[in-house]
Amino acid sequence: MTALGEPPPCETMAGMHAPKRHRRTAPDRLHRTGDVPQADRLENVRQLAMALRDGIHNAPALLELLAVDERHFNYYRRAAEILDLLQPAEDGAMSLTERGRELVATAEGSVEERRVFAAAIRSARALRPFTSFFDGEELPLSTVAERLATLTGLSRSTAERRARTLLQWRRYVDAATAPTTELQLPNAAEGLRRTVARHNALAKQQVLEWLLTVTPARFENIVADLVRAMGYEDVEVRGGAGDGGVDVSAMRIDEWGHRAAVALQMKRYRKPLGRRFVDELSGSVARQRFTSGILVTTSDFTSNARAAADASPALKLVNGPQFVDLLAKHSVMVAIDGFGALTLSDTLGEARGSS
Repeated sequence: MTALGEPPPCETMAGMHAPKRHRRTAPDRLHRTGDVPQADRLENVRQLAMALRDGIHNAPALLELLAVDERHFNYYRRAAEILDLLQPAEDGAMSLTERGRELVATAEGSVEERRVFAAAIRSARALRPFTSFFDGEELPLSTVAERLATLTGLSRSTAERRARTLLQWRRYVDAATAPTTELQLPNAAEGLRRTVARHNALAKQQVLEWLLTVTPARFENIVADLVRAMGYEDVEVRGGAGDGGVDVSAMRIDEWGHRAAVALQMKRYRKPLGRRFVDELSGSVARQRFTSGILVTTSDFTSNARAAADASPALKLVNGPQFVDLLAKHSVMVAIDGFGALTLSDTLGEARGSS
């Protein structure tokens, strides 16, 4: 099993490729395409602020929490900056602004929350050319797109997509001022779901950080316990010198009695694993005549690594959050309570491991 890797910038929220900054020459005009929001859901902007408040920084856990890829995560990060909810530090880390703290103090989906968003939109320098639009001026989507194209030089099709984002934002905040005589109650179920999701993201981050502190032997035995709990047979821990690139081997037997030998390789890294790790496991599987291979990491995988695995049906990649999900599903170390929240199981994976 590979030793710990050094944490790169992209492992935390600080390293999610923050947009480059350039000095403005005219404060009331949009000159950069990055000043035009691309994040359609203000609900996700809020979730990002809440995650920051709760101390969630694990990159894979954040992407899973928001149900987005890295590119779309950066859209939400930039939207939060445009609205002055988050502020970057010199090292790329993020912290809540005063307005961000005001936002997370409101109830999710409440009128008060939408009013904070409305105030943030109206005071955002990048959105000044659209003040009248957010104040209620009825403009067709084509007009908003034309204005964007003029201000930024965006193509017509791209400007239309960004214009739809502005329209989505306006619809969301308009709900705060729309008069109604109907009874309205907060959506408690949705709020609870999001609270549990943030709890689970933080719990996964804590489990993964703890796994980085245990011995290689203990980590391998935890994985072996999981494999047994998943129904594999003949599970053997092989990690150490001369393991041939296989930390754990196991046998999968289907309902027909067909036996398939599986090789598992574990990488306790902080940084995303690149393609060479996939190639190494592929070579081990072929040389030792395994049917398939599983690469498990406490971090994540680069796009090149995922592409290489996709090209080989015999290989499976399991990143950090997915690994914790499997542990919880099979009650190894962690479990899932009646609310769907991650909690400690009765055992902490100590039966066959060493601390």
